[in-house]
Amino acid sequence: MAKYKKKLEEDIRCPLEYGLAIFGGKWKSRIICVLAVNEKLRYSQLRKEMYNITNAVLVATLKDLIEDGIAERKSYNSTNRMGW
Repeated sequence: MAKYKKKLEEDIRCPLEYGLAIFGGKWKSRIICVLAVNEKLRYSQLRKEMYNITNAVLVATLKDLIEDGIAERKSYNSTNRMGW
């Protein structure tokens, strides 16, 4: 199966465009603010704070934030629960 290729390459010329590419979107800034206030949250706790977001969107947004180096996921082996 052929891999999708963008028709146009990204053209980010200024830091503002770069920032908007990372922090843009409806949910990223809200998730960052919740994590900044609470520092460590389990997924279920974050989900309760973000009560009007679907699980799929929350997971996808968290993955984006991890890829961008904004959030970090930690797994705690003693309880088999994960924190963000």
